[in-house]
Amino acid sequence: MIGAPRYSCYIFDFDNTLADTSRGYRIAYSVSFKEFGLPYNPNKYAEYIRTPLYDLFAQYYPGCTCRYRDFASLVLNTYDRTYKDTAEMFPDAVDCLRALAARGARLGIVSNSYEQHIRAILHEFGLEDLFTSIVGLERMAIQKPHPYAVDLCLREMGAPRTSTLLIGDSPNDILAGHNARIATALIDRDGVVGPDECGPDYIMASLRELLSI
Repeated sequence: MIGAPRYSCYIFDFDNTLADTSRGYRIAYSVSFKEFGLPYNPNKYAEYIRTPLYDLFAQYYPGCTCRYRDFASLVLNTYDRTYKDTAEMFPDAVDCLRALAARGARLGIVSNSYEQHIRAILHEFGLEDLFTSIVGLERMAIQKPHPYAVDLCLREMGAPRTSTLLIGDSPNDILAGHNARIATALIDRDGVVGPDECGPDYIMASLRELLSI
């Protein structure tokens, strides 16, 4: 006889966890870096996406707050124009989310992307209504790995810490879960992150593996 699932509440990162948004971000970085004379290397995409925009810009223009605002605006506006046409939900994410929702699990998202982008992509795939809480960048007083956004999501979901699992693709996601005192799972589809970096409770090559935890 199969026992009850260990977790009843799940908090997901969005970019590279539930959705492949890399094409839109690659376009935004390429256009913006060129406009501001920053060297763009497509092979460093993983580094770019995990580094705050201010820190990326400050490597070349330290202390230029006004120019940074223009740079950040160009990145976001370029992404705004492309994200809906370039983003794709991962197939394993779609299967997993629908299966978890079907068994009554509560679902949330904590992401450094803007909530409007997240909702637009989820809506395109008919998944928006599955989520009780979506905490995007605009509602983060402090970004991950600080637990602020995770704690906010937990409150909105009415989720007990002991039965909640946080799933993300980066060490920052896992550290945010640790700091919020909840269990964590690392989704590492390409086997490149490695558990030693962040110490998750689970490591998965596919989100479908969540259904057997």
